[in-house]
Amino acid sequence: MTAVLALLGSESSTERDAGLLPSAAAAAAEALGVDCVWAGAGAGPQGAVLAWGLDKTSTALEDAQFTLGQGPGQEAVADGVPVLVPDLAQAASRWPGFVPVAEELGVGAIFAFPLRIGAISVGVLSAYRAIPGPLADGQLADALALADTVTVLLLHSAPPEPGRTEVESNAPRADSAQTTTFRPEVHQATGMISVQLDVPLAEALVRLRAHAYGNDRPIAEVAADVVARRLRFENPDNR
Repeated sequence: MTAVLALLGSESSTERDAGLLPSAAAAAAEALGVDCVWAGAGAGPQGAVLAWGLDKTSTALEDAQFTLGQGPGQEAVADGVPVLVPDLAQAASRWPGFVPVAEELGVGAIFAFPLRIGAISVGVLSAYRAIPGPLADGQLADALALADTVTVLLLHSAPPEPGRTEVESNAPRADSAQTTTFRPEVHQATGMISVQLDVPLAEALVRLRAHAYGNDRPIAEVAADVVARRLRFENPDNR
């Protein structure tokens, strides 16, 4: 892990954000004995912007957590402590919606570490493995060190280039798996549903999540339909 942390601390001529390189994520996963390590920036009900190390499975896991409002990443951010689940099958009662989705994706173990400096929450570092089993003592210490380093790097990420919007600067890079967890349409759709139903934004987001879950659709697709006015949430009192 020492070599991984050194790689994270380096700068690349092809990456503006110092250290958060795809190669470092792959090396970190190998050092921790997991299939993937990824980091999401941000916290709260809006979900995290996937910032580093994602693959198709981790993207799907983040989308499931955001849609359902439950899962290890969300719990780690809320409680401010690591959430270690060496056997996901044993957590079915803890996250009844999330666990079946994760198991269908082939995940047997999952680990989440809050990215924090004091009271400041930066996001969450997560890892999954197909085969159940705990992190070894040395691997757990390495994961905590990795979380500290990623926290600092996310806090000191480069500012947007002139002429680029905030959305563009935070969007996934070309060498990253495209993700639906960067959610400007979800936020826009939440506002529209709030107006349509005359409810607070928090309740509108719950309604959006429930519709996506009930219809077995990614929340980003449902949000896109709302924004494009292909889907409208009706208030029964107005019928």
